[in-house]
Amino acid sequence: FDDAASKPNIVFILADDYGFHDVGYHGSRIRTPNMDKLAGEGVKLENYYVQPICTPTRSQLLTGRYQIHTGMQHGIIQPHQPTGMPLQFPTMADTLKAGGYATHMVGKW
Repeated sequence: FDDAASKPNIVFILADDYGFHDVGYHGSRIRTPNMDKLAGEGVKLENYYVQPICTPTRSQLLTGRYQIHTGMQHGIIQPHQPTGMPLQFPTMADTLKAGGYATHMVGKW
């Protein structure tokens, strides 16, 4: 892509603890029209294996490395904790920024 106008928009949604049939586009009785529209017009990544708690899952997703390689395999990052994910591992946002994207995150780290 040569310029920002030609790059596709990327909206990445990570939802913890929902089952396969908890979204409308999988035949749920739960109505999720906005999620259905996004899924129908975009790319769904549905074969991602998560860890039993949030920090290892997020560190894997953001860095592309198993949590054992980032040191994020035990416990969760607490809001009052003065440390976080090691900075030597580029994240998905770092890679997108290097590709000319502006990034923004809403929600839990």
